[in-house]
Amino acid sequence: MSRVLDRMAAAGLLFCWLALPAAADGLSRFEEAMKQAPAGTLTYKSAKALGDNGFVLEGVVVTPPPDKTPGAKAEPVEIKRIAVEDFDFAAVDKKAPPNFARVRVEGIVIGAKPAEGIDLAELAGIDKISADFQLDYRLDPERKTMTLNRLELDLNGLARLELSMVLDGVNAESVDNPEAAMNDASLRTATFLFEDRSLLSKVLPAAAKMQGIEPVALIVMSKAVLAGLRAGQGTATLAALDALGSYLDDYQQPKGPLRVTLNPPEKTSAAAISGMTTPDEAIKALGLVVSYAGTKPQAAAKPDTKASASSGGKAGCAPGARFFVMHEDAWWSVTAREASKSGDRCIARIDGGADDDITFGLDEARAWSIDGPGKPVAKCSSGDKVIVAFKDGGWYPSKVTGNAAAGAKCPIKYDSDDTKEPVELKRVRRID
Repeated sequence: MSRVLDRMAAAGLLFCWLALPAAADGLSRFEEAMKQAPAGTLTYKSAKALGDNGFVLEGVVVTPPPDKTPGAKAEPVEIKRIAVEDFDFAAVDKKAPPNFARVRVEGIVIGAKPAEGIDLAELAGIDKISADFQLDYRLDPERKTMTLNRLELDLNGLARLELSMVLDGVNAESVDNPEAAMNDASLRTATFLFEDRSLLSKVLPAAAKMQGIEPVALIVMSKAVLAGLRAGQGTATLAALDALGSYLDDYQQPKGPLRVTLNPPEKTSAAAISGMTTPDEAIKALGLVVSYAGTKPQAAAKPDTKASASSGGKAGCAPGARFFVMHEDAWWSVTAREASKSGDRCIARIDGGADDDITFGLDEARAWSIDGPGKPVAKCSSGDKVIVAFKDGGWYPSKVTGNAAAGAKCPIKYDSDDTKEPVELKRVRRID
């Protein structure tokens, strides 16, 4: 579905060429701007101005230029109507990003085969998608505040997504320097709403089919991830996880929309959030609340021990069960697909890895935890045998090569290739 949503964004290409001299009205300004776009990028049957800062186009066809769709054929996107109700032409006249825009795009039509290799009819029984899009924002340069009144995507008959938020500490320069904006910008408030009408009941079975599993197994896997986040967390975090788990339970017919609200008690930047290590830390810092009308208490994850895994037979290898398994020099997080016919081995796939199955004996597996396999290490002691998390997601057997003071990085050497590096203690664990 991500490829489909990307193609819906093609309608937004027309705003990339709005750097132009002043003209009589909004339509004239737009038509002048389009002279800079590649020929045939956008055509329309009729148009009219909406004062000095707006225009309406009817019967639109957008064809993304080849450089906007690398490696894929640029398919035209039909759009019933584009209404630019208010747009900051004055800013773009000065070669600056617009400080405000209010846009409605209606009747975006996506066929069953939006890209090569994608057949929505075959995957999810969707013949075509008709969508509407709205954007309404305003940036106050003096106060450095950006207000997103509404960003909405309505997939007619499938789902509706809506986002609103207020950011402080942003300006026009933030567009060209997103890394600085991550540090400087802070969230004042935000609301995200997902209203499912039939999308999940189509997409989840299609996703399960692509992985060669049943839809219920995909739900079990997703809920196992949520359950693994519950240990040691506070009331607010557990309430959010209850709502998310309940929504997954009701994916075939949700009891209303899923709403996420953020009201940070104090200024918190995106860079600061990225450094938090537990769900509790992030939820408290963001003032995050997840609400769903069908929320029911969810069970915590049952601890998977080496003994219970080895004695569990087929039950221990139920679809969706998660383990850590040694495979090609590292411990990997895996999700079970099914038990072997004999029941003493498990068939699984590495989380986030290739599509190839791996098999392992249940007595070889270790308990799954969001923190990693084994147990945490309290301090670095020279000569200790440990496992170290690497950027590829694996936990590699290693040896501590020296002592480290509290708070300092731990010097280690990987067993697989003798590479040495200092690593943060949170990346170091041990296997009994």
